[in-house]
Amino acid sequence: MAKRHCIKKLLNDYCVIDTETTGLSPINHEMIEIGMLRVRNGKIVSRYSQLIHPAQTIDPFITNLTGITNEMVEHMPNVNEVKNDVLKFIGNDVLLGHNIRFDFNFLNAGFRMVLPNDLMDTLQFSKKLYPELAHHRLTDLSKYLHLVSNEHRALADCMTTYQLYETIKQTMNARQIKPEDLWISLQGKKTIANKTVTKVS
Repeated sequence: MAKRHCIKKLLNDYCVIDTETTGLSPINHEMIEIGMLRVRNGKIVSRYSQLIHPAQTIDPFITNLTGITNEMVEHMPNVNEVKNDVLKFIGNDVLLGHNIRFDFNFLNAGFRMVLPNDLMDTLQFSKKLYPELAHHRLTDLSKYLHLVSNEHRALADCMTTYQLYETIKQTMNARQIKPEDLWISLQGKKTIANKTVTKVS
């Protein structure tokens, strides 16, 4: 299956999504938490947060990272039991996330389907808009832009991602930058975040 390309737009209506998982592989690992925010006209209008009971145990490293224990998920619904609620929440919205393909791949694997929603990645925007940063992890951007601190919990990370995207929009509007200005165009031009245009040799 071809890799899904993320769209690059400034939107006011979208759904922020984040997952916590038992590991990094959607083939070998599972979701243990899903968090989502429905955004309309740039404002949060609805929230969703759900722990998920995985078939495999949560190892100490993941518990230390997320604070989610095996005991916390013991009596939670499994992924099949939350599927309909999640699909209903996201509807046809663009799915926004930081490194969104990670969450997207886990959703597809967990639900055993390919979600038709368009994707948008704040990581891609951040790398172009804040090239001065050595790293563009959500924690790094949260500190740099003085956003709400993320906690490696799904809904908390959604809040940070939402604030990050809205800050990106404000920064681009203030600098009069369009999304296409941040990427190389078909004419061989490249526009960087300070609006300086240089030819690509």
